Amino acid sequence: GEDALLDTLETLEDAGIPYVGAGRNLDEAKKIVYFVINGRKIAIVSATQIERSYNYTREATEDTPGVLKTLNPEKFSEVIREADRNSDYVIAFPHWGTEGTNLYGSDQKALAEAFVEAGADVIIGGHTHCLQGISYIEDVPIIYSLGNFWFNGNTIETGVAQVRIQKDGSLKFRFLPCIQSGTRTRLLTEGSQKEEVLDFMRGLSKDVKMDEEGYVTNLAK
Repeated sequence: GEDALLDTLETLEDAGIPYVGAGRNLDEAKKIVYFVINGRKIAIVSATQIERSYNYTREATEDTPGVLKTLNPEKFSEVIREADRNSDYVIAFPHWGTEGTNLYGSDQKALAEAFVEAGADVIIGGHTHCLQGISYIEDVPIIYSLGNFWFNGNTIETGVAQVRIQKDGSLKFRFLPCIQSGTRTRLLTEGSQKEEVLDFMRGLSKDVKMDEEGYVTNLAK
């Protein structure tokens, strides 16, 4: 509800932690966070497609708190276009998909296409509480869901996305396999568990190659 959302925003601000995708009003929910790293300006933006059938989560308005919604892509695409005009790279975090489903849907793909057209350079998705695959649209890497980084005590395969900007401006995209267990998440650096998670992601992904260190290559070029 509203009280909990406002309390969360205040807690983050007091701790000096930037946030995107929600706010005290629509302007704040559309806020873009920028970082300058080694002379390159990176924009972070976020919005939610959820819920698609119900309305438990309030959408921010001009004068009421809530989230930035993107069931229809246009409002979020506007934010991405602004971020693209004012930065070197745009990383978009959509909250989307169907919980418990490893296969991403046509609705996610259609949104991803709109976000790429608007200027997103990387798309990293979440919400489904399980891993979904990796693909490319043009040269833009998309991981449809990273699963749970830290959610509950269940044992599930999950991961971390790493984006590395090269000296020539190109991007290297990497999936780092992890395991969530006992309310902790740990990086898998070697052994059969690491290979199992990488193989699982390879099976979910389309037109990409993933090496033993998780680096992803676009095969659709």
